[in-house]
Amino acid sequence: MDAVPARPARIQDVAAAAGVSVSTVSNVLNRPERVTAGTAERVREAVAALDYVPHPGAAGLRTGHSSAIGLVLPDVTNSFYARIARGAADAAYDHGYSLVLCHSGDDPDREQGYFGMLAGQRAVGVVVVPLSADPGRLARLRERGIPLVLADRAMPDQEGCSASVDDIAGGRAAVRHLLDSGARDILVVNGQRGIRQCADRYQGARQAVRSHREARLGQVVAEQMTVAYGAQIVRALTDLPDGVFCTNDFLAAGVCRALTERGARIPEDVQVVGYGDLDVATFGATTLTTVRQPVEDLGRAAVEMLLDETEARAEHVHESRVFAPGLVLRESTRPPADGQDAIRRVTGPHSPDGSCDGKAHSVGVASAR
Repeated sequence: MDAVPARPARIQDVAAAAGVSVSTVSNVLNRPERVTAGTAERVREAVAALDYVPHPGAAGLRTGHSSAIGLVLPDVTNSFYARIARGAADAAYDHGYSLVLCHSGDDPDREQGYFGMLAGQRAVGVVVVPLSADPGRLARLRERGIPLVLADRAMPDQEGCSASVDDIAGGRAAVRHLLDSGARDILVVNGQRGIRQCADRYQGARQAVRSHREARLGQVVAEQMTVAYGAQIVRALTDLPDGVFCTNDFLAAGVCRALTERGARIPEDVQVVGYGDLDVATFGATTLTTVRQPVEDLGRAAVEMLLDETEARAEHVHESRVFAPGLVLRESTRPPADGQDAIRRVTGPHSPDGSCDGKAHSVGVASAR
């Protein structure tokens, strides 16, 4: 006769082995901050000894919700969004939740469809990088009845939580570095004006040149923020500037390619600064000076705020966390005249000493529940 396999350990078995209640075991697994260190260690030892695996649907049966968090992204193949997903997945795992990744494909109807699916599956909540900051669109998303947190975009009117980057400070730092390194005829290669991040980066660039009367700032708008369009813009220029600020790294990579084709030396003749510190920034023959964003922190912070909203409920305070970017100097620009180190901090509004170190500045308002 075949041996009857032992049944899997249950949470009651773990509680008995550790000498605690079932609720204490649940707290150790899901809310460890509520349990003393000694008790938590006993429970973890019992979990390991019994090879206990929590049932993913158990919490859902009790609370009416699953243990899944939805993450809706415009393009999962874009490394920027992939890094947001990594930060969100790490935070979800750390708190005992799973992450459901949804690719909206820059399609508003598909974005709305995913919200309907996630609401129907009773997801804990949704983190979304929205296609538009239009208040009406965001209101329709919130009408699905599940908590919503924005990533890479501030929530209008503090009607929910959000995690974003101070792109004005980033644009200001990029152009200030070009000025410090001797550039005076600076071209901004920007994305579409309707993209809030692009508008903010250009605003920061304009702020940087206000104190330099001898400097000129021009702008060209790319139809798409790609390597091909960055190269196309440079090929169409009659006269080359001595400095170029691109509002993403893909545009900057294309600009560098076309400058080389035209025989311009980088950085001797033209200096180039990108934005994002994506993988493409280090792939070319000339590595790219760029503005680094704490992208993984955006995903992690968004998930943490979402979980706080679902667990704290009436006591929850909506937050708008704004992360400070940093400028990374590489081969596409000359060293600044002041002789700063290879990595400079960006001057921004979020630190008392005027420095920005990747940490978040948080503004909170009471939840309207």
